[in-house]
Parts: sequence; C-alpha cells; structure tokens
Amino acid sequence: MRLIVRVPLVRECLIGLAFCVLTSAITWPYVTRLRDAVSGRNDPYLTSYLMWWDYHATFTNPLNLFHPNIFYPYRYVLAFSEHCYGIALPFFPLFALGFRPLTIHTVAVFFGIALSGYAAFRLARTLTGSYAIGWIAGIYFAFMPYRFNMLGQLMYLFSVWVPLLFEALVLFVQERSRKRAAWLGFAFFMTGLTTITWFLLSTVPLAIAAAILLTRKRLWRDRKFWQRGAIALAAGSLALLPFMIPYFIAAKVYGFKRRVDEVRAHSAFPIHWLVSDEHNRLWHGLGRDIPDAGKFQMFPGLLALVLSLADSFLVAPARMRGYVNDRSVRRRQLIWGLDVFIVVAFVLSVVSLHFAEGNTFGEIFFRYLNADRAVALLSIGVLARLCLAYPNFLRRGEGANLIETIRSDRRTDAFWVGITLTVIGFSYSIGWNFFFYRILYDLVPGFKSMRAPMRGALFAYLGLALLAGLGTRRIAELVTRHLPRIKGFLVFSIVCGLLLLELNTVPLFFIRGEVYPDAVTRRLKQTNMRGGIAYLPMTLDLNHQYTLRAADHLKPLITATSSFNPPAFDQIDRLTNSGPIPTEFMDLLEKIPASYLVVENQLTEPERRADFTAFLARSLAAGRLRFINRFDGRNDLYAVTATEPEATSEAALPPDLNTREWPDLIAQDATNILAFEEWSQTICRGYLISFGRLPRFAEFINDVKTIGAGVIPGFESEERLLEGNFRRFAEAWTKRRDFVNLYRNLDTAQYVDRLAKNAGLRLQAAEREDLIGTLSNGQETRVTILYKLVRDPRFAAAEKSRLTVLLYYFGYLQRNPDDPPDRNLDGFNFWVHQLESNYDVRKLEDAFKSSGEYNRLRSQP
Repeated sequence: MRLIVRVPLVRECLIGLAFCVLTSAITWPYVTRLRDAVSGRNDPYLTSYLMWWDYHATFTNPLNLFHPNIFYPYRYVLAFSEHCYGIALPFFPLFALGFRPLTIHTVAVFFGIALSGYAAFRLARTLTGSYAIGWIAGIYFAFMPYRFNMLGQLMYLFSVWVPLLFEALVLFVQERSRKRAAWLGFAFFMTGLTTITWFLLSTVPLAIAAAILLTRKRLWRDRKFWQRGAIALAAGSLALLPFMIPYFIAAKVYGFKRRVDEVRAHSAFPIHWLVSDEHNRLWHGLGRDIPDAGKFQMFPGLLALVLSLADSFLVAPARMRGYVNDRSVRRRQLIWGLDVFIVVAFVLSVVSLHFAEGNTFGEIFFRYLNADRAVALLSIGVLARLCLAYPNFLRRGEGANLIETIRSDRRTDAFWVGITLTVIGFSYSIGWNFFFYRILYDLVPGFKSMRAPMRGALFAYLGLALLAGLGTRRIAELVTRHLPRIKGFLVFSIVCGLLLLELNTVPLFFIRGEVYPDAVTRRLKQTNMRGGIAYLPMTLDLNHQYTLRAADHLKPLITATSSFNPPAFDQIDRLTNSGPIPTEFMDLLEKIPASYLVVENQLTEPERRADFTAFLARSLAAGRLRFINRFDGRNDLYAVTATEPEATSEAALPPDLNTREWPDLIAQDATNILAFEEWSQTICRGYLISFGRLPRFAEFINDVKTIGAGVIPGFESEERLLEGNFRRFAEAWTKRRDFVNLYRNLDTAQYVDRLAKNAGLRLQAAEREDLIGTLSNGQETRVTILYKLVRDPRFAAAEKSRLTVLLYYFGYLQRNPDDPPDRNLDGFNFWVHQLESNYDVRKLEDAFKSSGEYNRLRSQP
C-alpha cells in the first residue's frame, strides 16, 4: 500500500478523493441529491444553460460559440455574462452521456468545492513543502463560509484555478524550466477560460506576488524567468483572445459598463466582515443587525483569524543590528526627492477633495488629478521611499528598507504570498469604499464590467488559508517544544477537526430544481419557426427558468436573462411588469420578430391575471395572436400570426380565455378583486363613510360586480368606464333603504358632519363651510358630496392598510375576517398592524398564498 501511495498520480488522486469525502460530509445531504439539488431557481438555471451551450456549440457550430439561442435576435450574447467554458469543459463527457444540464451543474458545484480545496492544498504544499499545512489551507479554502454564499453562482464558486495559478507562479520562480513555464501559461489560460472575474482580479495580486518572490530569490535579472515567463503568458493570452474579443465587441456594440452606483451598491464595508454566512451552523446570525447584512456575509470564521495572527505573533523576534549608512550624495538626493514628492502628493490629495468639475483652472486640473489618483501617487511615493530606506522610527531590526525585510529569512514565501492575497482581497471586498478599487475601475481594462467587487474577498480567504496553515505550524512547534510527547501531526489533526466543526453547514439547504422539460417545451422543440419565443409572465427568476428550457427546445428565446440585458429586454419588462399590457407590446413582438408566445398561467400573480387575460383577449380578437393549445393544463401556446401565418389552432379556446369582463373574472377567481384594488377599496370606503362599518363579503362582492360591469381589464378605457360606473353606483347607493333611513332627517350641515365623522376626516372650517354652502345652494348634491369625500386622498391613505388586509381576506379566503375558523378579528388586526408598521404587501401576499385555507379553496373543483 505504501508503495502505491508513493506513486505521485495515485497520491494526488487519493488526496482529491479525501476532499470529495469531506465535501460530502460538510454539505450533507447534498451528495444524495446530485440529480436536481440547487440553491434557488435563478443563477443555477442560467449557469446550467451556459455550460450546456458551451458543449452544444463546441460540437455543432464552434465558430458561433458566442451567439447562443437566447436574447434573440441579439448577437455576442454569451459575452453578456461569464461564458463558463472552462467549467463546462471537464464535464463534456457527462453531456455526451446524456446527463441533464441541471444535473451536471449540481455535480459541478460539488466538485467545485472539493477541487478548490485540493488546489489550495497544492499551493500551500508547494510554498511550504508541508502536507500538514496543505491540509489546513485546503480545508479552510474549500469550506470557508463565503463559499456557501456563492452556492448559487457556480462561475464564482468554481475557484479551482485561482490557487493553481499562484502555485504555477511559485513553481516557475523555484525552477525556470520550460515545463514549468508551460504550466504557468496553461494555468493562466485556464483561469481566464473558467471565470473572467477571477482572471481579472488575479492580475493584481499575481503581479505583486511575483515581484515579492523575485525580490526574495534575487531573480530580477534572471533572463530565463523573463523570457520563458513572457512567452508562456503571451501564449496563454493569445489562446484567450477568441474568448476575450467578444466581450470587447459586446461592450462597444451595446455600451455595457457597470454604473458607479451598481459597483458602490455591491461594495462591502469593513464592518461586514463580522457578518456570518447564513449556512454556517456555528456562527449563524452573527452580525444580522448590521445594515445590508443579507447582502454582505463576509465573516471568515474565528479559527482562521486566530491561526493567522498566531503566525504573525509567534514568530521569533527580529535581531537588532546596526545599519550601514549610505552616504552617497546620489542616494541622499533620491531619498530627499522622494520625501518632497510624498509631501506634494499628500497636499494634492487633500486639496483635490475640495474641487469638483467646473471651468476654473484649478477645477479642470483636479478633474484629471482627482483625490483617488492623488492618493495613488502618494502610495507609490511612500512605497518607493520604504523600498529605498525606512524612516528611523520604522527600523526594528529586520532590515534597512522594505526590500531587505522581504528578503529576510524571518518570514517565508508562504507568508508573503498569504499576506499579499489577504490585503488585496480585503481591498477588493470593500470596493468603491476604498481608493484602490476606484483606481482599478478607472484605469484597468475589464474592471468596468464587474458589478460586485465584494467577490474579490475570495483572494483574502485564500491568503487566510495560507496564513492559518503557517499559524498552525507555529503552534505545533510551540507545543512540541514544551510538551515533547505530543507530536506535531496531532496538533494539525486537532486543528483540522476544529476547522471542520466551525465550518459545518449540515444540513445544507437546497431545493429540487426542474430537471426535465415540460410539455410545452417538448412541443416547441418539434415546431419549426421563423422567429423567436417569448414568455409571460416575465420576471427575473422566471426568465432564468425560461433560459434553462432553451437548452431543451433549442429554439431562439427572446425573454432570457444574463448579467447584462439588451434593450429589447428592458422594453418588454417595462411593458409587462405592471398594470394593463398595452398594444405596444404586441407591436414589439411582431417587430423582433416573435413566432410564439407562451403564457405560464400557474406562474402569473393573481393580481396580474386580469391584465394578461385582457391583453390576450384583445390580441386574439384582433387576429394578431392565435391560440394553439394548452399543455399540462396550465401553459398556453399562442402563435404570432404576423410571423407564423400558417400556424393553426389545435384546441378550442379555454373558457377562462373567453372571460373578458371584471365580474366574470371575479366569479372565476375571487383574487381578481385585486385587479382594480383602488376601486375595490373605494367601495369599502363607501360603507365606512355611510354606515361607519366595513362591508361584509357577500355584499361587497355584489357591489364590486356592479361597478365592474362591462369593464375589460387591460383596455385603455377601463378607468373612464369604472369612473362612470361608480358615479351611477353612488347615485343608486344614496337611494338604498338603509342609507335613506339614516340620512333623510339630517340637514345639509348634519349630513356633511356625519359623513366626515364616519370617514375620520377633520375638515378645516373653510372646507366644511364650502361643502355645506355648495350643497345648500344646489351646486352639489348629496351624491356628489358623498362621491367627493369617498375619493378624498386623506381618507384613502388613512384606511389603506385596513382595507388592503380586508381585500386579501375577501380575495384569497372568500370570507369575512371574523368568520370561522377565526371567529374574531385578532388575525385581521395583526396584519393591519404589520402593514401600518412596515407597508410590505409582499409579506401579506405570501402569507395568504401559503395558507392552508387558501390552498384548500384552490384544490376544490
């Protein structure tokens, strides 16, 4: 067995297998659901599609790799997001065997975690020569809390090539051979091929780490390093060009660039490093009261921080030594010049804060030398000064300058690489809140395309992994020195166990994704078409689902999703995301052109059903849409007749699509009272202002059907029609027996006062007198006064929360709030209080939609 383990390939496979076993344990029961486990129905669906397209295009039409069948008719669409080719490439055999895209994504997530740990293990082992340190670094980097924050974003979770790129650099510095140069070039290429974000963010720490290693090894004048390294990186860059040029073209053609407000919104603050990821069982809830805690969960774990500090403070103290003063005039002049430069840069950085864009010379000057660039110049000056000579107060025995400190044997290569990654990664994470990232955004190509600088924290975690391994070695040395009976491997084993305990996520939360295509998707695959496919409803999450289905039907898809979205996407979103859908949407479908429209009825919010029904009814009546069939009892397929004039109907129009008027929609589904919520609330206010009470369900339904007569939701005339209906309704209202009995003996002043009192309106004296006067002289009638006060914005605002809750009881539960099973108004009052405290109708809607009572009503025939 020992002889087998000594074979390098076998040994590495066993180490990789060990990381797979650990991943299974830490993420349990994820490994048991590799067929369909996803963190959500959003980014995993998009990434599944991208990986499938990489495979499909490679073997069918590789020259059109960047022109997938989504966002029809746009081109270079793959460059709207990460192309993920390097992630998909190792899993091509699974695609060839017929595995579903979502299943392969789930498998890739598993191996992304395990292999990232193995890659960090290799980097630490290469830097230190220690397997034990490698295990510490690998375990931490594989299961760090932030990795589970990226569980739904495989392109970022799959960080295998980041440690391998730095390992390739270290190996090449150690031996400048052609073989290791080739490995460096290949790692450089694969980093860019896998994730553009990691490739761009790697450039800065890679350059700094290379400079430090060259300084430590005194290789700045080594020709082999520069020649072979340049050839390797040039070859890697040349190989990446086909995958990079489309991004440049897409940015130019579509003007894609992250706005500063987007970057700022995804930039953490240092305090967010105290917010724990929600998957972590030990630190769950840490920092939840910090603003934006849900977005920035950066806490690296306590043990990694303690171990990293151990490497810094348990190192042997530096020996004090005398310094030989360099009295050369040239050196003193250079130091003096740098001191002057630092002072000038400091002054400029302070003064530049007070200037904005304008016409004066000073304002124009500081427009180009802004505060960030001035601070960058100051930083460069300070760094150059430290490399030349420390000021006297910084001389602590490690060297006369920064270069001597770096070359000192007191610290290892692993320490300098680890500290570089940690500092750069932390600077990345706070993004726009620190000048460092703002300079990169302004000056370095590609940084303007990245939305979330906080993701750069991954480099800090890789640095902490290395420092934690070094810190464990310091502790092991200290323990074995004082307790010789305790072996070092025992200390490492204990620390590994503690890390696994702290980083535990069991049971890992996930949901079951939609692996297989539905009936309408299978039908689309068999249908020839001249244009593309559009889906309704169109929302961010649902567009991810439609994008995944594009891998099944293989037809051009219009309503897709990606990191950037083209103009037509924004137009469709604007036209369909709220309110009645105008005919302009139909015009746009014909212009694109769309061949088919799929309406996912089960995914349509109840309050939007009337809008969709009206749009479909109008388009069908105009002959612009043709109903094809209904699939799975819920998904409707329509042909756009301008694009597909030969398409024929296969089934009769479903009864619900024949529904046009609001009362019919309410009879079909009571939640449709929310289609015109303001008018429904107006009816309720009629009861309040007239009788001082809320309406009961039965009488309200009758009244809302009365004012909704002839109203077809979605048409432009609906508001005018409702207005006229309600005026006639108000006139009939004042003739009702209970209204007449209550108000017939009141004079005009008493009538106005009674209505105002019931409505809770405190009328100003002049306003009250005006109402009474116009009613007395015949300018107004009791009907118009009632109508005016019912529509009063103050009355509407005061009752909005209460009436919103009432309508949800009427629409979703089809009963009064105090009917069984409630028997009192406690539940009603609870939700009213919730809305008055924080008006969030989404929570109210989610509660009613998920209630057992509503679901029982829906299940009834």
